[in-house]
Amino acid sequence: MKTQKEKAEHFFKLHQKGSCFVIPNPWDRGSAKLLEHLGFQALASSGAGFAFSQGRRDLSINVREMLPHLQELSAATGLHLTAD
Repeated sequence: MKTQKEKAEHFFKLHQKGSCFVIPNPWDRGSAKLLEHLGFQALASSGAGFAFSQGRRDLSINVREMLPHLQELSAATGLHLTAD
């Protein structure tokens, strides 16, 4: 298991390669695992995506609802996860 510092250094290096890379937005644990299996190197959260997956409007999710969602995504894979 990588340390948080090692993960941060690796994520920084992804941005230094001189070309862009795609960071998809999983909506749940299953899609996070699928995206990891497909070879993506990082994941991005989406407040709007999470809200829509719950049948709600963008900006209707508060931090108390978003944090457990982020924990679930983070626990699903070993990939880097950005929070939006």
